[in-house]
Amino acid sequence: MALLRQLVLACLAVALTAGITGCGSSDPLAADSVTTIITEAKANTIAAQSFTVSGGPAASLSVDLTIVRGRGCTGTIVQGTTTWKLIWTGQTVYAHTARMPANEWMRAASSTSDIQGLIDLCKPGSLLAPLSASGLSSAVRTVTTYDGQPAVALNWTDPRNGQPGSIVVTDTQTPVLLNISQPGSGNLTFTGYGSTTTIAPPAAG
Repeated sequence: MALLRQLVLACLAVALTAGITGCGSSDPLAADSVTTIITEAKANTIAAQSFTVSGGPAASLSVDLTIVRGRGCTGTIVQGTTTWKLIWTGQTVYAHTARMPANEWMRAASSTSDIQGLIDLCKPGSLLAPLSASGLSSAVRTVTTYDGQPAVALNWTDPRNGQPGSIVVTDTQTPVLLNISQPGSGNLTFTGYGSTTTIAPPAAG
């Protein structure tokens, strides 16, 4: 009942501000199930030309990476007390920490087995592989606003530990992920869709 009330209020708000009488276009995902929304948002995010993902399971293990499909990625990875700057472009991966001279970067071929786990963070398909709609069909769906844009939040409580979780996606015909959050598991935020087109090597690379 609360969800129905919220949808009605959202419809009224659109009607009053935009001068329209219908609510069909205010929520493009209204007819989609929770499972469909999660599945489509995951697929659309993986297929996006570019986006930035930030966050992680803890402050001591987090990422802030801009990923460009077919190009690579650039950004930082925090592991304990060490912050790595990472650039993956073409067939080469560059890495730098504060302990290194500013113009010196470690480099390795992207095919090197030792760094596959690292660059998996730069592959949307690998990064989002654990995300599944399985078991979330009963999540409560709420029309909301996230970072200033229309969004749909899917909220649930994990039956194993009673912890709340949420997935927020854009409220568009082709939804993409905006946030994944669950206490104890971490928080990931997705921004900057389509804003980056290329990845450049470091100046000293």
